[in-house]
Amino acid sequence: MFPGIHPRSSAEKITFPITNSPLQVSSSTNDPFQPTWCRVLLAVAVAAIGFLLPQEVPLEYYSLNNPSSGLNYLEITCAANVQGETDVYLDNGRDFNELEKIRWPIGPSTSAYTYTFPLPDAPLRHLRLDPFVNGAGEFTISSFRIINRRGEEIHRFAKEDFQPTHQIDAIIPTSDGWKLVVKAPADDPSSQVRLFRPIIPEGMNERNFKRCLLSWSYLALILWILLLAVYFSLRLHRDGRTTVRAVVFLAFVALLFSLVGNRGLIKNSIHYARYVPPAIHVP
Repeated sequence: MFPGIHPRSSAEKITFPITNSPLQVSSSTNDPFQPTWCRVLLAVAVAAIGFLLPQEVPLEYYSLNNPSSGLNYLEITCAANVQGETDVYLDNGRDFNELEKIRWPIGPSTSAYTYTFPLPDAPLRHLRLDPFVNGAGEFTISSFRIINRRGEEIHRFAKEDFQPTHQIDAIIPTSDGWKLVVKAPADDPSSQVRLFRPIIPEGMNERNFKRCLLSWSYLALILWILLLAVYFSLRLHRDGRTTVRAVVFLAFVALLFSLVGNRGLIKNSIHYARYVPPAIHVP
């Protein structure tokens, strides 16, 4: 025996202190992916603040594969004698604005062409036609109407529905329609299109609900996958229980912030669903 060395019995165990490595977590409080009340409340508070922020252009992350036949379209058959661009402004409850309009190029032609554009799934309250973005010319309309996906006519506009609102010199009837005459100098000619009653697409609320549900679920799934990739790449999982807790917490966070990403779509759908058309009094 060496001095200072004392033998141990076989029953005794020798233990060595083990320091925590960067990949080991001593408690759930050191693991940022483990749920605690503070983290849950913080996630809810941040998501609530983000949801209240405005979103000018609503984002739709997953479109309907087969919308019902109630979806409406704007169909116009027209021609012009000058090169330019034509705008149709839509009032879906926010007055006329640059985000809710249809624009297409048009060139000089003696033949009329038919253009068909899908309309937002929202109550259509008013319309405004800008025959030319700027400049003078003649804009001839043979047909202007709202149809559904089956091609059924919902509403047809006539010459009397067009009013020379701004820089429209005259509205002249033609053999197969009417003509908007714009004379120089004109930089923003427009004609208000009269609509006696708002047009509400059939099945609008059901389709908007499906859009919100699909878009919210799809974005939440993408966010959840990204968060799981970060969690497992950091090797923060130690056992089955902590892993399940983290996975559930990350799913909760993904669902919360998916609401933030879809806030414009959700707010618009609620706004459209609460709309009540004004009553028409017949004398």
